[in-house]
Amino acid sequence: MRAVQHGAAPAPIMHILLQPFMPVKAVPGSFLRRLARAAASLGLVATSALHVAHAAPQCDRSIAVGAACEINLDALHPTQPAVGMMTVEERAARMSPSADYLESTGKRPIPVVQGPDGGFYLTDSHHLASVLHRIGVRRVTAQVIGRLDDGNTFWQEMEKRHWVWLTDPKGNRMRPEALPRRIADLKDDPYRALASYAQDAGYFKKTDAYFMEFHWARYFGQQMDWQAIDRLNLLSALQTAERLACQPQAQHLPGYAGPCKLEAD
Repeated sequence: MRAVQHGAAPAPIMHILLQPFMPVKAVPGSFLRRLARAAASLGLVATSALHVAHAAPQCDRSIAVGAACEINLDALHPTQPAVGMMTVEERAARMSPSADYLESTGKRPIPVVQGPDGGFYLTDSHHLASVLHRIGVRRVTAQVIGRLDDGNTFWQEMEKRHWVWLTDPKGNRMRPEALPRRIADLKDDPYRALASYAQDAGYFKKTDAYFMEFHWARYFGQQMDWQAIDRLNLLSALQTAERLACQPQAQHLPGYAGPCKLEAD
């Protein structure tokens, strides 16, 4: 079967449409309407065929490292214990559930590593994945940035490459088995949300340091005695974070923007 060129009507229809000697009144109106519908339908079929042709393949062991593939959100394994749910909820409220997130993540795929069990492990974008899960997105485009097949050294390699954060929100070391199995199982770390808001406000600078927001989250929590934070006291907590971010004890943290400026009398 001859392929239909996208944006052009097939040759038989074009032949009829371009016959200069055929009087318009000689062609029944019902025929013209059927012809228009057929041309429109063929255009849609061609568009759909092009979309399928450019769709990423399903994520499995046949995918080469560096290639993109489609995967269900529920099949992604987190590599950190928690996210800042306040920021997730805020971003989700701004997102349209009807948008094509398979296409948008195709432009900037979610990075994953394939493990010895064949599963795919997130190495970044946990907050984005949580946002998409919250608004009901089922499939996304991922990019396989690595494949680790040795089960005996898998987690050591993940840590060495900074692809996993095996620390709970209060800074305690955790075992890989304690990580959430799915995006829906990620815990809430309000101090991780506080760190995001503090960074957005410029209280510390964004750098390329690995997991820098988690380091700041732990610092804020320790300095604030892990007091509960929610939307009702977020502004007060952020004001406290501003004072803490420029203190000398924060100098070791990535993105430190201190020292504090002295207020005029």
